[in-house]
Amino acid sequence: MWNTLIVRLMVGVLLSCQVLVANALTPVTMCAFTLMGEGGPDYQILKDYQTEALNWGVKLKLKSYMNEKVVVEELKAGECDLANMTGMQARQFNKFTGTLDALGAIPDYKHLKMVLNTLSQPKAAKYMKQGEFEIAGIQPTGAIFLFVRDRYLRGLSDLAGRKIGVLDTMPEMRQMVMDMGMTPVSSTVTNIFQKFNNGVIDITGGPAIVYEIMELEKGLDPGGAIIESSLLQSNVQLVGRISKLPEGFAQKSREFVAKNFDDSIRYIKEAEKAIPRRWWLPVPECQEKEMDELTRKIRMAFRDNGIYEAKTLTLLRKVRCKQSPERAECTAEDAE
Repeated sequence: MWNTLIVRLMVGVLLSCQVLVANALTPVTMCAFTLMGEGGPDYQILKDYQTEALNWGVKLKLKSYMNEKVVVEELKAGECDLANMTGMQARQFNKFTGTLDALGAIPDYKHLKMVLNTLSQPKAAKYMKQGEFEIAGIQPTGAIFLFVRDRYLRGLSDLAGRKIGVLDTMPEMRQMVMDMGMTPVSSTVTNIFQKFNNGVIDITGGPAIVYEIMELEKGLDPGGAIIESSLLQSNVQLVGRISKLPEGFAQKSREFVAKNFDDSIRYIKEAEKAIPRRWWLPVPECQEKEMDELTRKIRMAFRDNGIYEAKTLTLLRKVRCKQSPERAECTAEDAE
């Protein structure tokens, strides 16, 4: 009898401790943007993040949305305390981190890793805050490539007059395509790939991970191609309302996301390799240099117009020059 009583008492104590721990957790509601809904791989990543958040004193409630604009509006309205969104959308909450997807600013994943590791350090925390919001993590989603319905669109001059989908949140892309003589067609993350598959637009940009998810082979077939040169490095950012997050949460979150960089890139590279080789179209070196100069001019123009953050562009230029000191921009008088 005594043994049974002791066991019951111990169980009672354990249950009481569990209740106390649960009550000690800070409740945080997260608006989760997921392209494929709760059945998609991006939602599972957030479920893993939800579990990890328990270690930081947070009980995270996920509210799934398939429309990114709704997620942004819900965060602004205070319906959620934390939200994930593309870097393009995050720019309105933090211009410093929102400039990481500047055109041509981060050449490859090696450069990207150096940048994101730097920004996850405590000394960079001051740049993560703007107004009432703080960036709690930056996750890579892959290089953005041009998908074209006509594989003979090789040079910049060949693109003139073609229709290209442009996200409403990327004014710099609209300016770029107009400078190149193309016709921009306003689109959203949700419908831009449907427009490509249906022939409404001739060109769209996207990371390799959307090839299978959005069935882009329909738009490429029979004579299309993927230009094998990245325009920019896309990312997803966690944006939180500072007053709703416990002390230290954002820094722990940033470090956790940065620690998982290699896993994210491995998944991205697997998606790139999974695309049949016949769709990839190499770019001649002379055209690469032409595109580099064009994107540099656009970055500087949008810096001067207040769209891009000058401090971020300087950081990215320093990373490029550390990796490739022979670049002409590294000694240019008008360096970013």
